[in-house]
Amino acid sequence: MKNRPWIFQVKVVLSLILLSAFLMFAATAQGATPKHGGTLIAATSGEEATLNPHISTGAANQVPVNNIYDLLVYLNFDLEPVPGLATSWEVSKDGLTYTFNLAKNATWHDGKPVTSADVLYTLKDIYPQHPRAQWWRGMAKSISLEAPDNHTVVIKLKSPFAPFLTVMAFEIGGPHILPKHLYEGTDFKKNPYNNKPIGTGPFMFKEWVKGSHIELIRNPNYFAKGKENKPYVDRLITRIIPDSSALALALKKGDVDFIPSTFVPLEEVAEFRKDPKIAVDPRGDGLTLKYLFFNLRHPILSKQAVRQAIAYGMDKQKILNFALSGEGKVAKSILNSRMGWAFNSNVPEYAFDPKKANELLDKAGIARGGDGIRFKMRLHCPNRGSDPLIAEVVRDNMKPLGIDVQIVSADLATFYDSVFMRWDFDTAVQQMATAPDPSLGTSRFIHSKNIVKATMVNVMGYNNPEVDRLLDREFNQVDRKERAATWRQIQDLVMNDLPVIPIYEVTPMNTYRSTWGDIVTRFYAAGQSREDAYLKK
Repeated sequence: MKNRPWIFQVKVVLSLILLSAFLMFAATAQGATPKHGGTLIAATSGEEATLNPHISTGAANQVPVNNIYDLLVYLNFDLEPVPGLATSWEVSKDGLTYTFNLAKNATWHDGKPVTSADVLYTLKDIYPQHPRAQWWRGMAKSISLEAPDNHTVVIKLKSPFAPFLTVMAFEIGGPHILPKHLYEGTDFKKNPYNNKPIGTGPFMFKEWVKGSHIELIRNPNYFAKGKENKPYVDRLITRIIPDSSALALALKKGDVDFIPSTFVPLEEVAEFRKDPKIAVDPRGDGLTLKYLFFNLRHPILSKQAVRQAIAYGMDKQKILNFALSGEGKVAKSILNSRMGWAFNSNVPEYAFDPKKANELLDKAGIARGGDGIRFKMRLHCPNRGSDPLIAEVVRDNMKPLGIDVQIVSADLATFYDSVFMRWDFDTAVQQMATAPDPSLGTSRFIHSKNIVKATMVNVMGYNNPEVDRLLDREFNQVDRKERAATWRQIQDLVMNDLPVIPIYEVTPMNTYRSTWGDIVTRFYAAGQSREDAYLKK
């Protein structure tokens, strides 16, 4: 080039630069492998007592849990099953036999090989005790579990179960596989590995400093098919930040990189959207609703008319505007309206009507005292995000009805203990995911079989035999139209009985620093593994 005119040399150099840039862009567009390294810091507003996913089923520990353990399959954005610990599977034509082929190179974090014996042990001995496994417990006696070899699991059903793969794949209620060699012969609820877990997932447990953080490190021997180079991140830390203002500030300052939608302070979302350093990602959805739960053991709240009066006295739109700055949608039924195939838009309605509420209370014989108070009612809520704000509006709404509301706000662990473990509450604000299928997301808190002392179940003590009968039937209906009709009946009955008041539908708001890529890659974004996450710079 030295003998050519300088202008030609410049053109050649520029052409090479442009060609190089194009090739780099093309490589990226075709899915070039991101670089390894970095620490991803996620945030949660609380912590639970264990990292065993078959004991504690709340959302607080879902980031570490779903990066330590694996399910057989997972769900993509279209709610289709994709490989997990099983690299492939077959379903018989009659829908009764499921054959899972396990990854042959999968190992536990302690180096032991994963075999079909681990899967059978989990499904036979552990999963039936899962608080959300009511559907599995109901089928367990009729299910045949076989292991033809070390890497094949065959599950035979006695009757069809429409959402089988869907619920097996759910990160917050499915059967995470546990190591048989560390749990067999022990009381799994007291096993020391519950707090120093050994799994098969992309990250390995390092430490848990209670009240501060949970730290995981990269699993260099992650098995996943086609993912030999994953995860990209060296460390995954979950920081515990109970105060929503502190949580928002930590994201803005870059002290945390990711807030799962469950914990995002929605009052801050408008500001987050203005910040070019922050991404608000609406993908991935638990089809979550915020509810007001009633303790039906309460002598006054056990009266249907009283619960209906409270529903008429609640201004849901005001709650939405005050607590969420309008983010979200007023709820109409116990199912999220985005679950369109099963949603019932014709359930009993309770539009804001204080006059009607007072009339119902009068007819129910709940008279006002000399001070104008009919009765006192405790309202428990976690001291996180929008929950205290919701409680404030409910308290103000109840004053004209003569109901004196005492707000009991506490950290998440204390809230769970009071409400779910001791049933020491009158009413409570709680968020529940109804996805990916109502058999898993909704049945758990309305079926009488789930009146147990565990998180995210039927804490109300609700027992309607007809609802139970329909819940025991719906999952056998392979025809979706028939199944949808059954779910419409269930919603109609429950919204008439009103053991809970649906307040609003939560819009997913997974929020993270824009320097990160592939934070959200699956349907249940809040709790999915972070094997794909990488630093862009």
